[in-house]
Amino acid sequence: MKKSLFFLALVAFFLNEIKAQDCSFMYFPDSENAQLEYKQYDRNDNLLGSTVQKISGVHTGSNSSEATIDIETFDAKGRSQGSAQVKARCENGVYYLDMKNYLNQESMDAFEDMEMTIKGGNLELPSNLKAGDELKGGEMTISLTSGGMTIMNLTISVTDRKVEAVENLTTPAGTFECYKISYNVITKMMGTIQTKGVEWYAENIGLVKSESYGNDGKLGGYTILTGVN
Repeated sequence: MKKSLFFLALVAFFLNEIKAQDCSFMYFPDSENAQLEYKQYDRNDNLLGSTVQKISGVHTGSNSSEATIDIETFDAKGRSQGSAQVKARCENGVYYLDMKNYLNQESMDAFEDMEMTIKGGNLELPSNLKAGDELKGGEMTISLTSGGMTIMNLTISVTDRKVEAVENLTTPAGTFECYKISYNVITKMMGTIQTKGVEWYAENIGLVKSESYGNDGKLGGYTILTGVN
């Protein structure tokens, strides 16, 4: 299973309780030109593609921060599949994670010739996380139109988000102390599909690893941090 990777390397967590209500500690690499590299695999460890994300600008206020991230994706043979520039933001100690992360990109490619309208779609990620915390869910609606006619409506809900543990995770990029967060994803589009996911986030880095599972509980695929520059 291959998912959209936009924004996936943007979140880290602030452990200092004194500063927990502001954004003086970045939830993503805090230096311009910092670069994160990811690879995506299927359940059998076959390479599906990769992503390079580079911090091209950082702006910090008294209780907010924003980063501009340049993202380029590649297929399994290293051929560029396109690029984009996105924003990541934190306000008053809360990072806002875009729910486009949870779109299945292969499924959405089938609608590339249609107009797409997206409403909602932010998940909150507080800066003072601890094991056992239950996090707010979120919902995103997508309307697909062609020639002015609505073809399909799609709703994605992320529910049951929970900080499962704080644990060390080793990847090709190194060993990181991470927050392990589990969640459910409910997709409604001519039927209802429920899947599960697990993500690991590290301070000053963001996403270190993510795993997706089908409604049968079997691993569908995973994304892993392979380089930090």
